[in-house]
Amino acid sequence: MQITEKDLNFLKFPTHKEYLESLVTTLDLRYLGRNALRVYQNGFRSLAKTDFERRRNEIESFLCSNQYSNVLYSRGLQISDNFLGELAVRERPNRLGLLSTIIYMRYVLKHEEISGYIDYEEALRRTNIGKNSLDWKAIFRGDQVLYPTKLDLSFYNFKTDEVFNTRSANYHVLYDPIRGVIFRNIHDRKDIYPNPIENDVGPNTTRMEIDSDIYEQIMLYDHVIRKNY
Repeated sequence: MQITEKDLNFLKFPTHKEYLESLVTTLDLRYLGRNALRVYQNGFRSLAKTDFERRRNEIESFLCSNQYSNVLYSRGLQISDNFLGELAVRERPNRLGLLSTIIYMRYVLKHEEISGYIDYEEALRRTNIGKNSLDWKAIFRGDQVLYPTKLDLSFYNFKTDEVFNTRSANYHVLYDPIRGVIFRNIHDRKDIYPNPIENDVGPNTTRMEIDSDIYEQIMLYDHVIRKNY
């Protein structure tokens, strides 16, 4: 089974209703108003609830059976870079759902500076999706460089002034006029405040800045997940 970027998008929506709401465009709202959602509820270019849940379960089962939870990409590797070493320490607790790490980085790619926030746990699962796949073995060995893309929580290109904010499997991306960007954890609904000038980064969350020879700037936001059972 080959997982595509489109397939991974299913994991971003815990319910069929949220999946349908994501399909509604600004143009739909302009011409259809309150009836926009109803069009998709009636099956226009959308999956029925049973088909959505079946496909979502297939994708989750594949990811689990793909040795995701058993094999650590960083295990047995000699890691010299400080940043990659910190990611290696956090790999297992992120996989187990005990910790949720958001990576902030600034990086110069092809003479253009980009920055963004990466949901580490989701990025660890971004394999077997074609050109957007991440080879974590190569990343931990230092053979490839991890950098933010338009698929991640937040992406900014300093030269083109492009900005993209994307919900992940673990976070909603919100905006507050005072605090700025906020990441709300889907599992315990706690907020993370990544504003670097703020001392308060949110409940059960710590911030660490890491020196790196590869990146212009690296910060890790570690959120301890308190699940309600």
